[in-house]
Amino acid sequence: MKKTLMLLTACFCASLLHAQTNTTVTASIKGLEAGKWVYYRTLSGDGKDSVQTKEGGFVIKTNIPEGEGNAYIIQIGNKYVENCMTFLYLDKGNVTLKGDGPMMKDIKAEGPQYIKDYNAYNDFIKNAPALKGKDELYKKANELYAKDTAAFAALQPQLEKMDSTEKALTKQWVLSHKNSRYSAFLLSFELGRLDFDEQEKILNQLTADAKNNAPGKKVANSIRINNLTGIGKQAMNFTQNDTLGKPVSLTDFKGKYVLVDFWASWCKPCRAENPNVVAAYNKYKGKNFTVLGVSLDQPTGKEKWLNAIHADNLTWTHVSDLKYWNNAVARQYDINSIPANLLIDPTGKIIAKNLHGEELEKKLNEVL
Repeated sequence: MKKTLMLLTACFCASLLHAQTNTTVTASIKGLEAGKWVYYRTLSGDGKDSVQTKEGGFVIKTNIPEGEGNAYIIQIGNKYVENCMTFLYLDKGNVTLKGDGPMMKDIKAEGPQYIKDYNAYNDFIKNAPALKGKDELYKKANELYAKDTAAFAALQPQLEKMDSTEKALTKQWVLSHKNSRYSAFLLSFELGRLDFDEQEKILNQLTADAKNNAPGKKVANSIRINNLTGIGKQAMNFTQNDTLGKPVSLTDFKGKYVLVDFWASWCKPCRAENPNVVAAYNKYKGKNFTVLGVSLDQPTGKEKWLNAIHADNLTWTHVSDLKYWNNAVARQYDINSIPANLLIDPTGKIIAKNLHGEELEKKLNEVL
């Protein structure tokens, strides 16, 4: 009886171990040294883990539950250097990566249908006549970005035209691959800035299987939340603690125009935008207007959060649960990038979103 129980236990453990590994990524890279750490995670930072290289490659074994396929970053080393990373959509199955090095340079992927679709899309974009010269244009823009702001600004119309063309081609590819889970990823990532009505039309044309992954669910959730928080909708109430640990609710500000400002001390674009918010606050605070800051600072970042408030002269109310991108209010309002904001009128209705720089001043001047 004891031996039988031990055998059953061993079989159960082996079965459980097998069930927890349904995805394998096997990389063969010329010249890759043994003993380096390879880190992998989803684009949103979930599922972080690591393995060590053997000479000439590495093997990642992980479990991706049904319906949780996602885009993953795979990086050699914990510091960013040229060619150190690649990212690709991963779901259940065996994937091989092959490259001549150094590191992840020009790495090629082979594997299940989602990898075939990944390759097909990249080939489609790479060979599109309308995108000829794209790489050279972006390389030139990157070189000018820090050196010559005027020349970089002069490139903007070309960059916007190229971006618009690529998005139109991506939409075309997605609608011709309605059964591909990679299409849901493209809708979420490459087409994520389309207006929600257009995203919803595209999502509704994808098959149930194509939408059965993390990007498909993310787009569906964003559409659902937008239907609750779009312009003209009543703002959903929330409560978080302020810098002294006291709970503050959005409804505490009813009767005023409120700019709910999502930011973080670590976010450089937010810190660059803060002077514009400060100027707007100082100009209109006597006219029934205030700001409520919601910080996406990290669990260990309270001191940095407080220091940034003082350094940037943000003299309004601030709240945070210090949960980084999992901030409850950010999730409630589907905030996926910062700086972001909502302008709410005295009745609690959302009247504008993502107002920055002159747009914020213009809107406040209009309503106040």
